[in-house]
Amino acid sequence: MKTFCSDLTLPLKLQQRQELSKQGCMLEAAIEAAAKELIDLKDNLNDWDSKVGDGDCGTTMYRGATAILEDMKTRYHLNDAAGTVNEIGSTIRKVMGGTSGILYDILCKAAYASLKQNKNITAYEWADALEASIAAVSKYGGARAGYRTMLDALIPASTVLKQSLKAGDDPVTAFIASSEAALAGAESTKQMQAKAGRSSYISPDHLVSIPDPGAMAAAAWYRAAALSVKNKLHASES
Repeated sequence: MKTFCSDLTLPLKLQQRQELSKQGCMLEAAIEAAAKELIDLKDNLNDWDSKVGDGDCGTTMYRGATAILEDMKTRYHLNDAAGTVNEIGSTIRKVMGGTSGILYDILCKAAYASLKQNKNITAYEWADALEASIAAVSKYGGARAGYRTMLDALIPASTVLKQSLKAGDDPVTAFIASSEAALAGAESTKQMQAKAGRSSYISPDHLVSIPDPGAMAAAAWYRAAALSVKNKLHASES
């Protein structure tokens, strides 16, 4: 069954061309929620980053998030999950500078490569795509768990997502549980000594009690996406 999303913000011409499936509506809601969360978190991210980095993490994420919301109106064909992830990577590559932009582009391209192998994309394929993205970011960025980077949010999320699905939890429950793991992982960076990025040049004493901005950003958009999918599903069932 296909439907128009009630909160669709695409121009009329693209709305008429793009009748969204249920999964397309879910993907749209998740992308929008994730982007808006990063926009709202801009000042906090900049504040944390001013203490442990260049002070522009929030501004960089804001630039990417606003561009994604804009491109979603005209460029993303949301019924094609793999293609949409690929287009998000292209958006990020255009507007986000620095290491964050490079790593998020790598993340999206790896997810796309994983997803495009499947005609039917379920929670299991998304879990595999997240795992592939983490592996790519680790390979090209040189970070691992405990290095005080965005991977300290995404690795726990991936682990819990896979475990939850394997245990038989429904996809939404698994997504929510993994988002809680992402937040916990991001918060745990307060106690980590940086082993990658600009923070690795800062005295450990100055890092105590300050979370890694990249990890907090990753946890924030991941959590927002999970909650939006849950809310969207409940709304469609009521």
